[in-house]
Amino acid sequence: MFQGFTDVQLQAVEDNSVIVEQREREISHIVKSIQDLNEIFKDIANMVVDQGTILDRIDYNIENTEVQVEKGLQQLQKAETYQKKNRKMLIILVLAVIVILLILILIAVKT
Repeated sequence: MFQGFTDVQLQAVEDNSVIVEQREREISHIVKSIQDLNEIFKDIANMVVDQGTILDRIDYNIENTEVQVEKGLQQLQKAETYQKKNRKMLIILVLAVIVILLILILIAVKT
């Protein structure tokens, strides 16, 4: 076949070629795995960013809820104050009606 090479040397070259091809396939497989791993890390990075955004929104909503609850508490306190004032006015009105009725009864009895 080739001049100056023995059959053993030719067999060794052929074996080496097979080993080199096998290593090239393995290296290609490793490169593909690294590319897949790169995609996974990119996806994870995007998920982390998305979750950070969600956490920011949750934090904002919690702060907003706190403000709204405080405003609601103030409104309830105002309503309680008005309700107490209305009760006082109702008692005064009832007493005034009773006094007027008693005066009318007194006038009716005297005449």
